[in-house]
Amino acid sequence: MVNPIELPKTEISKRLLQNLRRTRLEVQEVSLELAEINVKLGEYIRQKQLERVRETLIG
Repeated sequence: MVNPIELPKTEISKRLLQNLRRTRLEVQEVSLELAEINVKLGEYIRQKQLERVRETLIG
């Protein structure tokens, strides 16, 4: 015997959708923060490479 699928009530659906939207925005925020950290790390690495090259040239 197959049990029919019950759809959630409208209030529950709205709440779940709101939670999903909020979670999506939170994930987007974290993703942007990670991208910013990645840029800063890239700048730090380039700066250290430049320092090593200058140190090698100066002796």
